[in-house]
Amino acid sequence: MAFQIMQRFVWAIGICIALPIAAYAQTCVLSSSVLLHSCQADVQVRLRVLPDNTQSDSNHLLTVAGTYSSGDRFGIEGLVLRERSVISRRYQNWDGVLILDKNAQPRLFHAKRVTLGGTGFNLKQTVSRAGFSAKAREMGVTVLQSHLLISNGQLDLKNIEAAPKFKRRLLVTFKDGSFAVWETEHAETLYEAARQVQVELAPDMALNLDMGAYDYCVLGPKDAQKDCGLLLVSQDRLTNLLEFTKR
Repeated sequence: MAFQIMQRFVWAIGICIALPIAAYAQTCVLSSSVLLHSCQADVQVRLRVLPDNTQSDSNHLLTVAGTYSSGDRFGIEGLVLRERSVISRRYQNWDGVLILDKNAQPRLFHAKRVTLGGTGFNLKQTVSRAGFSAKAREMGVTVLQSHLLISNGQLDLKNIEAAPKFKRRLLVTFKDGSFAVWETEHAETLYEAARQVQVELAPDMALNLDMGAYDYCVLGPKDAQKDCGLLLVSQDRLTNLLEFTKR
C-alpha cells in the first residue's frame, strides 16, 4: 500500500512538472509568419547604425530593417539615441517608441506614455521630450521611433480607405516580457496587418518596421544565413538595422 501511495505521489508530481513545460512548449509553436520569437532562445537586440556598424554578431539569429530612412539621405528618421549619443534629432509625431534597455531587451511604448527609470514622459510635449532624452542618454539606453499599430492590446490606427498595400513586418511585445518579429504573407495595409497580428498573436504592443523598398532581412546563424527580404534599393542606402542574437 505504501508503495502504491508513493507511486501515485511521484506520478502526480510528474504531471505537475510536465504540464507547465508542455504549456510553455505549446506557446512556442510558431507559424511561418513569425521570423523569430524570444521563447526560442535567450535573445538580445541591438541597433546597428549604418554605415558604421556593418558587421553582424557571431551569435546572429535575425537582422531586419529598423525604422524609416530619411528620403533626403540625412540618415534615420525620428528621434534616435544610442550609447549615450544622439544619432538623430528629427523627432516625428509617431505614436511608437522602442527602447532597448541595458539588458538589450526591447520595450515598446506609446509616445504619450513612456516610462524610463521609474519616471513617466509624454514625448509629444517638448519639455517632457527633452527630459526623456536626457534621462535616456544618462542611462545609456537605445531609443527608436516608428508607427505604433497596437497599444495595450488595442489597435492604435484607423482603417484608411485606399491605403497603400505592402508586405508588412512588425516587432511585437507581450505582457510577459517576451517579443517576436512577425510579417504578413501578402501585401497588406497597415490596418490589415495590425488586425492580422492581433488575431494571430494577441500582442500587447506592435511597432511597424521599415519594408517596401527597404525590405532588408537576413535569417539564421552566421555560417548559414539566408535572405528573407526583397531589398529594392542599394544596400548602402540603408541607415539602420535591428539585429537579434543569442545572448
